[in-house]
Amino acid sequence: MPCYIERRKDGGTMFLCGDLGPHCAAGECAAVSGYLCDYPVGEGRTCDLPLCASHAYEVAPNIHYCPGHLMLWKEFRDSGGVQHDLGNVVPYKGDKK
Repeated sequence: MPCYIERRKDGGTMFLCGDLGPHCAAGECAAVSGYLCDYPVGEGRTCDLPLCASHAYEVAPNIHYCPGHLMLWKEFRDSGGVQHDLGNVVPYKGDKK
């Protein structure tokens, strides 16, 4: 039977045993994962690394990245990549009849 280690906000530790799904895959974390990494990896797919609440970084509403992909996202954002890509967006004006 798998066991999980949950870190409490007060600094304590809680152990949970049972099949609660995959463990968090970030580093040495052994917590229950409740999120998947949403970083795009090509061909319409995402990373899907299982993450706990402590290691799932929300970059937009309901969009979470793992620690490694968060670093890539920050580098892209800080280099001006977001502004550059959004500057190329053309508004949709609908069908003109």
